[in-house]
Amino acid sequence: MSAMIQKGEKSMSTMIGLVGGASGFELVEELHKKGYTAALVAGENGELGTGNADYVLTTDLRNIDTIRSFFKDFGVRHLIIGTGHRYAFKLAEELEKDGITPNVNIKASLIAKVKNDYKDLVQEKGFLSPAFFTILKKTDMPDLKVIEEKIGFPCVVKASIDTMYPQKANNQEELQAAIEEVLDSGSPVLIEQFIRGIDITVPVSVANGKAKAYAVCYYSKAEECDLKGFTQEEFMKEHLSKEDEAKVLDYCERLALASEFEGLPRFDAMALPGGDTYVLEVNSVGVTGISEHYEPYNNAVLRPLMKKGINLAEITVNTALEKFGLKMNQLRE
Repeated sequence: MSAMIQKGEKSMSTMIGLVGGASGFELVEELHKKGYTAALVAGENGELGTGNADYVLTTDLRNIDTIRSFFKDFGVRHLIIGTGHRYAFKLAEELEKDGITPNVNIKASLIAKVKNDYKDLVQEKGFLSPAFFTILKKTDMPDLKVIEEKIGFPCVVKASIDTMYPQKANNQEELQAAIEEVLDSGSPVLIEQFIRGIDITVPVSVANGKAKAYAVCYYSKAEECDLKGFTQEEFMKEHLSKEDEAKVLDYCERLALASEFEGLPRFDAMALPGGDTYVLEVNSVGVTGISEHYEPYNNAVLRPLMKKGINLAEITVNTALEKFGLKMNQLRE
């Protein structure tokens, strides 16, 4: 089922398409500040951004023909993807064939969406990532001793395509149960070496071959979301030195370029004080808006950044406009 809401007159020359997700409200606000009109596609009624966008289509993101017609009606030639949902990437991939330019590199984002594929790329490019083992389906199940020899205990068990939260396994019994749970969720399994270090996340903007990392944020999903198998004693609370933070920022900038990302990816990593940085995964489109569904993330990342004058929604829009070759500020028609 689809529904379209129009507010005001069409303004084709300043129209930007948007799939915002949890970042929708802030991204619309930033587009308005820059003088642009927002044609928003929302996956459900009441989604953030539906209240302040100029034109709204509410429909499942898999309804590609419906969305294509919506954007065609408004002459949309540029699209901002503000959510990392795999359906948003698939949608943008199809719309790109129609000449609509997305703010992100869809090919790179689709690789990043499958954790084991991205870990292969990270290691191929010469960056560090924990050792890992992949199980695609139940018929591929190896002897657990093989995994133990390669990865060791404890280890972290993840859904390769984000069907469920990661969990830590401390022995073969817990590993077996976690593997079965992930496979039953419909995802391949990624079993990752557990590295004890400082959990960090780093947003990086990328446009036209240039990357800028904004800050090292101290955020642990395992701690904040109370992930299964993790204990408080395992979380290192200290911060890196300013010198080590600078090295991490440079590291993430180089990785963003090597990964061929565009837009605002955010890297989750484990940093060892005075030592190496291991990349755990990446959100090729980081959440930039305050949403009640991400309150721990809001408190650990977005609000501290805003206190420093770093507005990720504004950066997302500026980076998109730079890629599109459009003005940063203009008068709205």
